[in-house]
Amino acid sequence: MSGEEFFREIEHREVPWGERWVHVPVFYQDATTISALFPASLRKIQGLLPSPRIRPIRVSLRRGLLSITAHEFRRSDIGPYNEVGISIPFTLDSSAPVLRNIFGRQRGDPRIYIHHLPVTTEIARDLGVEFAGYPKFVAEIGFEDQTEWRMCRLEADQQHVLTFGVRKLALHDSARSRVHCYTFRNGMLLRSEMIGSERKVGSSENHTDVRLDLGHHPIAQELKDLEIGRAIGLSHAPGYQIILTPVIESIPSRP
Repeated sequence: MSGEEFFREIEHREVPWGERWVHVPVFYQDATTISALFPASLRKIQGLLPSPRIRPIRVSLRRGLLSITAHEFRRSDIGPYNEVGISIPFTLDSSAPVLRNIFGRQRGDPRIYIHHLPVTTEIARDLGVEFAGYPKFVAEIGFEDQTEWRMCRLEADQQHVLTFGVRKLALHDSARSRVHCYTFRNGMLLRSEMIGSERKVGSSENHTDVRLDLGHHPIAQELKDLEIGRAIGLSHAPGYQIILTPVIESIPSRP
């Protein structure tokens, strides 16, 4: 499927926002993404969550999952920008069984609670915070393509937060994807959807195909405190399209 076909027949409405107009849903016409999953202390992950309804996915009785994702949005409705997501995969209300196979995931579309979401432009920050409660702030995020690696470096407040990268692996066809993105605002869990087009993806469960170096920024220290282990899954999608919906559901954070 071509990029244009992915967006066909979808109502793409202009809505007023301050002194300008923006499109809803947001179309990302050219995106590249690297992502990895890391085991981390289940108890400490739970300490980051705003609601007891969020049940982190586990890889053992004492270890949950942390997701680190880096996006380069080369073309979108709100212009080009980069983004790093630090998120926690979870189930809602009911505990999930221990996950044995990263690529044989839970049935249904994955849910992630977004804990940090630095971006490189003010419009990306302001729109995300106002429309969906995303925990966005402006930071410096750069990408580097090396011979075998795709690398991302995140700095904030003139401090190194993290350097993250995945090995460029053989690409295979991947179906369309849907991720439920959750944030928290005013006592409510807010759900948006991120829909990814069919694409080519490189993936692996080999920890040697991931690099993660944490700096001295408070976010880096927070990640160190989570007792992150070696990566157990990664993916690299070098070019595809995304549709990001506005908030489509709000859920009380207390049962």
